[in-house]
Amino acid sequence: MIDFSQVLGIKDYSKSGLRLILRQMKNRGLSIRYKILLLLTLLPLLTLAVYLVLAVKIFEDDKVAYVFETSSASAKTLSSQATTDLNSILSAAKPVIQEYISTRSFGPVSKAVFQADPVLEWVVVFEKSGLGIFEQGGSSERLTGVAQRDLQSFGNLQPLLTEASEKGRVLRVPFKDDRVLIVERVGAATDADVRIFLMFGKVQELASSFRAPTGFESFLVNSTGFVMFGPSGTEATYLSQKFNLDFLTRAFSEGRAAGTEEINRGKGQDLLASFSKTGFGDLAVVSVVEKSQALKAVEILIRQSLLFFGVLISFSVIVSLVASGSLTSALGELSEATTKVAEGNFDIRIDVKSKDEVGALATSFNAMAEEVSRLMSETAEKSRMESELKTAQTVQETLFPPSEASLGGLQVSGYYEPASECGGDWWHYCQIDKKVYLWIGDATGHGAPAALITSAAKSAATIIERLNVEPAHAMSLLNRAIYDVSKGRIMMTFFLASFDLETHELVYTNASHEAPYLMKFKEGGDLKKKDLIPLNDVNSPRLGQERETQYEQTSIKLDLKDRLLFYTDGIPDIENPNKESWGEREFIKAILSSNKEFPPISHSVKNMVDMFSEYRQKAPLKDDITFFMIDYTGA
Repeated sequence: MIDFSQVLGIKDYSKSGLRLILRQMKNRGLSIRYKILLLLTLLPLLTLAVYLVLAVKIFEDDKVAYVFETSSASAKTLSSQATTDLNSILSAAKPVIQEYISTRSFGPVSKAVFQADPVLEWVVVFEKSGLGIFEQGGSSERLTGVAQRDLQSFGNLQPLLTEASEKGRVLRVPFKDDRVLIVERVGAATDADVRIFLMFGKVQELASSFRAPTGFESFLVNSTGFVMFGPSGTEATYLSQKFNLDFLTRAFSEGRAAGTEEINRGKGQDLLASFSKTGFGDLAVVSVVEKSQALKAVEILIRQSLLFFGVLISFSVIVSLVASGSLTSALGELSEATTKVAEGNFDIRIDVKSKDEVGALATSFNAMAEEVSRLMSETAEKSRMESELKTAQTVQETLFPPSEASLGGLQVSGYYEPASECGGDWWHYCQIDKKVYLWIGDATGHGAPAALITSAAKSAATIIERLNVEPAHAMSLLNRAIYDVSKGRIMMTFFLASFDLETHELVYTNASHEAPYLMKFKEGGDLKKKDLIPLNDVNSPRLGQERETQYEQTSIKLDLKDRLLFYTDGIPDIENPNKESWGEREFIKAILSSNKEFPPISHSVKNMVDMFSEYRQKAPLKDDITFFMIDYTGA
């Protein structure tokens, strides 16, 4: 604890100044000068002491609120990450489970899934026998024997299978590392043909997030407080061994998804805890920090405030000897203002009437109150923005391929620029055997919600492109994935094509996206508007609008040196500083100009970027800019 008397110098004052004053009072009485001195010294001292106590209390409460807000945001971020990572294992295992239910065996679909998705280790199914116990029905794993070896290390599985049969879903971290076991019931618990699927997968990033050293200790726990992930050494323990979990039990019973709590775990140690349910089974994320560590800034505030108050009192004593009358009035006004600040009114300002030290003090007070008010607003806004940007940046980092590539006989070159910190456009390409798949989409709006939808599209596409299905079928699967994520609230236009390197056939399907332009090679390269052939023979509703939408496809043959331009609608909407749109006409002119004489597509892409950048003049974007070109070279 801080000794106020030492900071303010009260001990020294009592040994010298007060002794001198009392001696003078005894000899000839206390003069009016010392009465004014004592009055103008003690009153500000008491007032400022009250203000300090109240201000420290207010600051402490605000700091606790800030810590709660930050820890709550951290818990929600980890909760969202846990839900996404664990659901990714379920999503990866879904085709495997459906294949087994349909054929009672793990076949080519399972093999394709394990080849495409390194997250999933193995899947094992247990079926209820006539005796009411669960027996193994089959297994499908990435490496032969891995599943059986892991199952043997788990010991007796019947209690776990029974629990999963009752609850529907159970999560375990059997090896205290980044591998998780998800036990999922398929069918009602009372059905005779109920099946229990064991899915074993990796969540390396999720485990690292909980083990990474931060200002908070974060734990992924179930409703009993059992730790799935947490700081090193805490896995497979009960969080109740560290502190009381009554707040979490109440939250589960009351159905609250998130909350905060101050916990006393004895020995004068208090914790600030936040929790957030994951939406995956009975899992929740709990983030805690010691209150004493969180309030270190309060001690700094006290020291700085005491130093400021000491200077203020010393200044008051000197000025009172010269101008007691004006000082009394000025200090009265200052005392009233500090009381209002102590009550939480940081908008109070003192009317500066003089240009001496008292006026300077009033000016400093006004600046302090204004700065405190500004810092409080900025702190809250900064916390919110940091949490949102962290999530958005994590989503966006892994979405896009390299801007240039050579795939068999195709050359690819593209460009992407988001309108804000995170965007809603996405483009992609990949080669599977003798086919090259070309993807481009535009989610509704931009920002974090749209970025999450594009992340879902990327995750779904990673699996779909390995299934070797036609574009129309792939679009239907992608539509279901987008609809299941957004529930129709956010939709996405999309264009998907596959090019056969042997037959030179381009098969495509369109979900209300801007039709790409086909440019047939011409000797001399003098392109005109009529030479731009839009691929608009098929068009269907946007992704995410209806879950069961069926998509049509058509095909064309590409000749040697043919060129295609794929784009989103953000390019024609580019505005200059005068809010004037670039427009479709200028966009078409830019296409014709940049592809004149058919230069390498990397040059064409650069020329188009230079043209709309010159028009834009660094004005803010209304929408994301995304486009890419492909050139069929036949090489």
